[in-house]
Amino acid sequence: MRRKKDLTQGLTQRPNGSWQIAVYIGGQRRFFTAKDPAAVRQKAQAAQTAYDLAQQEQAAARALGPLFRDVAAQYRASLDQAKPGTLRSYLPCLRRIVEEFGDYRMREIEPWMIAQFLRSAPLNTMAATTVCNHKTVINNIFQFWIDSPTGRGNLNPARETKVPRGLPRGKRPPPTDSEVAIVKAHADDPDALLPIAYLCTGERRGELCAIQLGDIDFKAKIIHITKSVAYRGNQPYLRDHTKTPAGIRSVPLLALLEQALQPYRHLPKSTYLVGLGSQPVTATKYRCMWSRFWRKYGVAVPVPRTKQVTKHGRQVTQKYTEWRIPVCGHQFRHEYVCMLAMAGIPEEIAIQLVGHANARMIHEIYLSLKPQMLSDARKKLDSFLSQQQENGPAQCITFASNAS
Repeated sequence: MRRKKDLTQGLTQRPNGSWQIAVYIGGQRRFFTAKDPAAVRQKAQAAQTAYDLAQQEQAAARALGPLFRDVAAQYRASLDQAKPGTLRSYLPCLRRIVEEFGDYRMREIEPWMIAQFLRSAPLNTMAATTVCNHKTVINNIFQFWIDSPTGRGNLNPARETKVPRGLPRGKRPPPTDSEVAIVKAHADDPDALLPIAYLCTGERRGELCAIQLGDIDFKAKIIHITKSVAYRGNQPYLRDHTKTPAGIRSVPLLALLEQALQPYRHLPKSTYLVGLGSQPVTATKYRCMWSRFWRKYGVAVPVPRTKQVTKHGRQVTQKYTEWRIPVCGHQFRHEYVCMLAMAGIPEEIAIQLVGHANARMIHEIYLSLKPQMLSDARKKLDSFLSQQQENGPAQCITFASNAS
């Protein structure tokens, strides 16, 4: 049995009779005190064991990489220079992704976890494009970690994951025939200039808002598209490029738009087509212009709303009307593509007029089967069938059999 004087070796006795020991744990000097020398040593040993376990956990954590939420925060900071449209698409995705994976470390996340997330609610009810955006953001975060000189990541499980099949693919329809008819019938109305410009150019909003009178060659009847407008909040800023390199192009000046612009030909060449001012319109003014035209011709839908306001120091409920416009400017881009198809414009020319590098976007995104297209197809088929009746039954093409 160990004697008491052995238990007190290395300990000091304090004036109150308690025993104390000083030991170095992790490079720091720590003191442990108790009335019983054995209890003092137990406290010191327990502290050393806890420190060793913490060191092992930290080493394991370092091996698993940083927290996903920390890398995601650094990636979010890098998005400050991204296009406004990219931010609008990516930020809601980033928020959901951090909620899902934020507490994991980078090397803890496996491909099956990402695949499960893409199939879970609410993503399983979203359009395929939105789900693809989530996968893109996850991929970007891991790539950011790999490319970082401090992160030095070495794996990207998002690359091994596929977007689930069978997700709904939304397709924005062109405006209705009645909406197009309203625009065509009011070329002399100053408020109609904005929708007429959309109908006659098929431009994106940013490109349309950047067109100045100096970009329009009235003699050659050509509009040159070389720049675009983007928005930070409400304020516009001009960019010397379009959404894609293919967006820099020339489009024909159609007679309807030329007629609508006739009263403004005398204005300075620096005048912007949208808003007819010396600067691009703000986002608020753009919305007001669009709403004013459709309200004037009975297309806007009134939606009653209420809000809480303070009057004379009291909170009161105030009623107001919000106008919902069932058609947006981008739908006229779809209409423009349909017009190109119905007018028989060759596909290789249509691609360049719309500002895309290939025909895939034309067919999958913009082109819709309109009633007039069906009517034209019916007339052509009826004509073909009547010619067959007059000329006799057509000969069927048969394939030779390989049997001897």
